[in-house]
Amino acid sequence: MYISRYNSVQMKFDLHMFKGKVEEVALINSGAMANFIDYRTVARLRLGTQKLKELWSIQNIDGTLNKAGSITHCCDLLVSQTRKQECTHFFVTNLGDD
Repeated sequence: MYISRYNSVQMKFDLHMFKGKVEEVALINSGAMANFIDYRTVARLRLGTQKLKELWSIQNIDGTLNKAGSITHCCDLLVSQTRKQECTHFFVTNLGDD
């Protein structure tokens, strides 16, 4: 686990898919207003996405507009913690090095 200067924590987790399991790193950010996933992770893992009905404009933590522009897609992932499972909505964008 790694704590950054922006009230966030990086934590390793296992991502289970139809073809197996991969270890990934999640950035847990207490200032985020929703769940986000990097577009490179979506492409690398070949995750399915859905096009949003409306574009969603977001700003980075420093107030600048995101390099990827407006968010156009999302993906739903089943998040499990111990015995609890929940389908969680993730918006696809550019998370930079995080």
